[in-house]
Order: sequence, then C-alpha cells, then structure tokens
Amino acid sequence: MRVVGGLSWVVGLGAVALTLVLTSPGDAAPAEPGGPAVPRELAAYSHLTSSVASSPPGAAVALFQHGWGVELLDFPQAVVLGAGGDAYRRVDAAEDRASAASQGDPAPMLLSPDGTKVAVGDHETADPDVVVVDLLTGEATSHPLPTGQSVLPVAWSRDGTTLAHLLSPEPTDPYTGERVAGEVGVLALGDDSTDLLPGDDVTAVAFSPDGTELAVERAGTPLTASARISVVHLASGATRDLGTVGVLAGPAAWSPDGRLVATTTLEPSGAPAGLAFVDPSPSGSSSTEDLPDPMELPLAEAGRVLGWTDAGEVVALLGVAGDDACCAEAYELSRVPLDGAAPQPLMRISDLQGYGVGRFQMASATVGDLRVVTPGEVDRGPWPPWLRGGLALLAGLFAWLSSRGVLRRTSSAARVTAPQR
Repeated sequence: MRVVGGLSWVVGLGAVALTLVLTSPGDAAPAEPGGPAVPRELAAYSHLTSSVASSPPGAAVALFQHGWGVELLDFPQAVVLGAGGDAYRRVDAAEDRASAASQGDPAPMLLSPDGTKVAVGDHETADPDVVVVDLLTGEATSHPLPTGQSVLPVAWSRDGTTLAHLLSPEPTDPYTGERVAGEVGVLALGDDSTDLLPGDDVTAVAFSPDGTELAVERAGTPLTASARISVVHLASGATRDLGTVGVLAGPAAWSPDGRLVATTTLEPSGAPAGLAFVDPSPSGSSSTEDLPDPMELPLAEAGRVLGWTDAGEVVALLGVAGDDACCAEAYELSRVPLDGAAPQPLMRISDLQGYGVGRFQMASATVGDLRVVTPGEVDRGPWPPWLRGGLALLAGLFAWLSSRGVLRRTSSAARVTAPQR
C-alpha cells in the first residue's frame, strides 16, 4: 500500500507540473510589421486577459474600459490594445485604484500620444499623485502633486514629457452628470515639478503641438458665450480667447499642424451633436470660409477627437443606430474627412449591452496611417496566476485520486491472481 500511495503522489505532482507548463506564457508573437493597427472587430470581454505588470504588451494603440458595474464573476476592466492590433492587457494600476465612489470602475486614466504610457489618477486621495505605467516594461512610477483630493489626468503633451491634470480640493464623483472642474496642474515628468494655472473652474485642456500652449475650457461660462475656450501660453501666462461656443473635443483637439482646434457642438440636452473647428492662432486670421464646415456626426460618449491622420482627417468613435432609439447598437472607430465626405469605418465594437465599452482613447500621435488587421489569434498574455494555480491543483487532485483507485485495484487483482504456495 505504501508503494501505491507513493506512486499516486508522483502522478498527482506530475499532473500539477504538466498543467503549469501547459498554461505557462510562451514567447509572445511579435506584432505584425508596419505601423499601428486595429482589428476589424474589437475582441470580446475576457476574464483571461493578463495584466500589464505581469506581461507588458509594448506600445498600445488604444485604451478603454470594458464592462460596467459589478455583477457575478464580472468586474470592470481597464484594457490596452497593443499597437499590432492583436494583444490585450489589463492596466492593473487603474483597476487597483478603483474606489467605492466609482462603483468599481477603474480610476481616471489617460493613454500617452505615443502609446507607451498610461497616466492613472484618483477620484479620492489624501496624498495626491499620479501613477505613470510604462507599457514597455510594466513598471509603475508615482509622481507626487502639490494639491488636490482628486486627480484626473486630462492631457499629455505630444512628446510625452508633460502631463496636465485637473486637481480638485474635494473628492469627485464621476456619476453626477456634471463635468468635473478643478485647478490645472502641469507636471514636468523629468523633474517632478508642477506648475498650477490660475482658476479652479477648468473642465478640459489640450496641448498645442509644440507643447508651449494649452487650450483651456472653463465651466460656468454660458454655452452662448464666445470665450468658453481660451489659449494660455505656459511660459508667459498670456491668455487669448477663442471665439467658439463649443467645448474642447478632447486632449487631441489641437491639430498636429497647429492650424485648427476641434470643438464639440452640443444638443440642448448636453449630448454631443457634431464637430466644429476654430483657428487658435494669435491673429485668428482664418476666416470662416477657410475653416472646415461644422459636421453633424453620431459621436459616441463625450464626442472626442481621438487623433488626426496625415490626410487631414480626424479619427472618432461613432455610434451605430439600432432598434432602440436611446442607445447605439455598436460603435465604429472611423476616419472622418474634414471635407464632409462619408466617414470610413476602421474597427467595429459590438456587444455594448452585454459588456459596454467606454472611455475609449487612442494613441493620438500614432494614427496618421492606421492599418486594419484580422488577427488569426488574440494575445491575452499568460493566464492569471490564480487560475493557473487553481487548475494545476484540480488536475493534480484528479490525477492523484484516479491513479490511487487504479493502483489499488491493480494491486488487489495482483494479490488475488498470485499463485499460492
């Protein structure tokens, strides 16, 4: 019987080892050659997506929240899509900072223009800081900030060296229906210094292409006023107003050539209705005829411009109408020509009712010539350690019990058939 027990333990431990080997991460397949890409269809929600910390994906092309609310065995995920269009990883630093006030949703997060970093803030904190996650290495670095009980990263400079935040003196609730307003802190990542801009009523900002100026949108200004958005020169503090009644179309609102700032026009309800453009230059020399015409578009969420292509188009997320007039059936990531031509779909995002996709962002500096791919296999990285360990233990237990029963029966049969002396 001792031999039977020993052999069954060997079989069980072998099953554990074999399961760990079979579920261990292999060598990651390199991204397809060429520029950044998106898949024709965004991959479905999965519990098997590995974290950035355990399996860095490299540069990303997009960042988004997958799933809303907390249900049985489900939780909202912060997910980056790798630049090759086939790799997905969870930004665990953003998920770890989820608070009770955010109903389990990942903390405020922002993808850098080159797709190599994610800035993570906090809706409620006693020690204000921003965590910058390096997607190339998986390392997370904390950068202290001088003030605020709430930290919302709102804009990166195009070169990725400077990060602007909204700093609020009180914790913020993202579900009030009101846009969060606060003081702007401009953090230089090189030396961890932060400059605070005057005023505490800012709701959005966008850097100029060279990083020397900041387009600033302020709350409390009537939508009919002509000075809702101003431009601040960061070195001198000089300010000039932009004559627009719209709101900034996200952190990538400023065109790479510096000629245009995109704004979102609003319905009376506050929902985004389309895009318009304004000349941000000090002279404001562009006449109305020189600017692209306003465009009515089914903009998703906040109506952001996600990037600008080399062909003078913007990239945006557009809703696809379904049977229910209240809600989009799907989203399409699309190129939108500024001449009014029909948008050109790139990637489709479906199953919005089962696992919604929100807070969608692009690596804005990389979308100049975005490719569309059809991955043969989705790369989600190694299985989570808890799952690998659990399966290994179950496999080992099953192998131990099975082998123990077989060996006992074999041993008993051998004793019965053994010749009697």
